[in-house]
Amino acid sequence: MKKILTFVLLIIICSSFSDSDFTARELINNSKSKLALKNVHLALELITSGNKGLSKTKELTVDFAEFGEEKKVKIEITAPDHVSGTKIITTDYPNKKGIIEIYVPATGKIQRIKANRFNMKIIGSEIPVNQFSNIIGGDFDFRKEGTVEINNKTCYKIRVQNTESKSYGIAYVSVKEQYLLKLEQYNSNDKLISVTELFDYIKISNSTDKYYPKHISVRNLRNGKSSQMNIREVKYLTQLNQSDFDITAQL
Repeated sequence: MKKILTFVLLIIICSSFSDSDFTARELINNSKSKLALKNVHLALELITSGNKGLSKTKELTVDFAEFGEEKKVKIEITAPDHVSGTKIITTDYPNKKGIIEIYVPATGKIQRIKANRFNMKIIGSEIPVNQFSNIIGGDFDFRKEGTVEINNKTCYKIRVQNTESKSYGIAYVSVKEQYLLKLEQYNSNDKLISVTELFDYIKISNSTDKYYPKHISVRNLRNGKSSQMNIREVKYLTQLNQSDFDITAQL
């Protein structure tokens, strides 16, 4: 009887320890390590809606890659016909302003502009992988605030805040799989300004431990705009070439 009680006590202690063993930063980093944020190819349907309820649908491919400290995103629109063939390549540098290159088949010209907070946000709001990469970086403080239910899954609620800003985010990471399922952003007045939700994670077939959600929903509560990504294909990029992200080489 004494041995049984000791065994039960050990189980209780171990289960309590396993729940609190992970710090908030470790939980965020674990969710980041599972989610493919670089060297990944996507084929997807993108539905965007304005504040008046009008919606537009595009089909596109997106490649994310890193070459040293340079981060590159290549977007090619494949439908509808009137914008098919449009290519956008963004390059983000660690110590200088990034570059956005846009090729439009109708004009046959390439436009190059310097990236700024506004135009990068436009791209990031539609293809929000960069948003995840930025908010779960190293310049933030992380704090667990208990657990909540998200889509019938128990999740850690984690406050994410830059030490130099009064705005903050709330990340929801599933207890069981440690997937990032939801991300809320608040301004300095504690007002909710955007919500990103990630559904139905699937394992990337040609990778060992990388996953990606089949559906991503983004709502901007300030302007009423929203976007819905439906992933049709996801593939890990095992071989990367700089020329694949050179817009002139793509024409």
